[in-house]
Amino acid sequence: MEKLKRSDVREGAFLILYQTLFGTTPEEIDELNTQAFDLAKNEQTDELVRGVLEHDEELLQIISKYSKTRSVSRIAKVNIVILKIAVYEMKYCEKVPNAAAINEAIELSKKYSLKSDSSFINGILNSYMHESEGKNAEQ
Repeated sequence: MEKLKRSDVREGAFLILYQTLFGTTPEEIDELNTQAFDLAKNEQTDELVRGVLEHDEELLQIISKYSKTRSVSRIAKVNIVILKIAVYEMKYCEKVPNAAAINEAIELSKKYSLKSDSSFINGILNSYMHESEGKNAEQ
């Protein structure tokens, strides 16, 4: 497996997770990728995809809690996937600083989403970070 930058790992996971929203399994995406695409992907990408899929309901609940202006069903699918990856990393990936997860989410949103969505994503993730860091400080 090739060594990838963390941003490439996230982008690969984003592309795979986005495709799963339309009923394609990660295994089918792997098969298609080897035939037609050159998606940058390694074991870290697979771990991130698995983690997000395993914690899907919990991640959606967190996003819903911090999305003050829109219900989850009204958030663009692209943004949902970006938010899930960032929240997952913030909650479960100790090696990833919260600020890095947020910055990477904003970079993905600049590339794949509408310009106005970056501030929406930033708001949700910053609110989650401040509350979760506050809880950790109390313990």
